[in-house]
Amino acid sequence: MSNGNINNGEPSYRNLNTCRTFVTDALVFPDQICGEVIVINRLASPITINDAGHVGAEFGFILNPDESFTFRGVTNSNSLTASVSGLTIRTQFYSNSPSR
Repeated sequence: MSNGNINNGEPSYRNLNTCRTFVTDALVFPDQICGEVIVINRLASPITINDAGHVGAEFGFILNPDESFTFRGVTNSNSLTASVSGLTIRTQFYSNSPSR
């Protein structure tokens, strides 16, 4: 039975900044708890990203081909939706990862 300790009683380390990378297969992003979502548009045309159920061009964030953007202050990646599927996204809790 594990008591959360390793190596002579030293406390174990738990990395809270778990990062995940997805290629979306739907317009709603996958269900992943996170603090921010990096969206990368590797498609040939502009895409629109919406958040928190606000749909429509007036609420959308347009991301041109070969651009990326970090959406901060989210609690789950599924709060974002896209105008197309096939996007590359990365979820993480903290900012310190460069967006490429």
